[in-house]
Amino acid sequence: MTRDLLDNIITVIKWIITMKKLISSLTLIAALCSQQAIADSEKRIAETLTMTKQQSLSINFPVGSLEIEAGDSDQLEIEIDLKPKNSGWFSSSADLSSITLDKKITDNKISLEVDKDDLQQEWTIRLPRTAALDVHLGVGSIEINNFANSADIEVGVGSVRIDTTLDDFKNIQLSSGVGDTRVSGLVNEIKEQRKLVSSETEYRGAGQYNLNIEVGVGDIRIRR
Repeated sequence: MTRDLLDNIITVIKWIITMKKLISSLTLIAALCSQQAIADSEKRIAETLTMTKQQSLSINFPVGSLEIEAGDSDQLEIEIDLKPKNSGWFSSSADLSSITLDKKITDNKISLEVDKDDLQQEWTIRLPRTAALDVHLGVGSIEINNFANSADIEVGVGSVRIDTTLDDFKNIQLSSGVGDTRVSGLVNEIKEQRKLVSSETEYRGAGQYNLNIEVGVGDIRIRR
């Protein structure tokens, strides 16, 4: 083997080693960039507030899901996961870093809102049992567990399900423009009226609290 050939082989080996190192570095950089992109495309808001027995809770947001668990604590625990809303092949490019939870607190009400149409919002709330609810949701689902108070809920498109610990209410009014409404497990007679695509359910009893729920398109379920 000539000296020139040996030098060429050594040069090729060094080039291969260099390329492997470069590929490894680029792979690492791509992974880090991907992780950063994922981190930048999601945000969690977490807060805890103390509620008095006189305060109700109002929640308003355009798109997403809301899960509420009622309990004996006086703490209102809030977790909101935010991410850009996907639409077909594209997703929105919202700047999540600047988004905050809008709060308005008075002696008789705590109001919470993230008014961003281009976000998918997933709310998880732990609520004092003493608090009544007022919820406005454009598109999405609402699930409430261990509820024992009054609620006024409006949903454009989606569903509402409430599991209550009470066996009686003063008044329940459910209305769905396109969908089904049902109440089960309460002590008195339930009146249901169904038309072609719409549904209404009415209940009157001797309880203390009221439920007034309206959904444009979707189902409503109340059960004990």
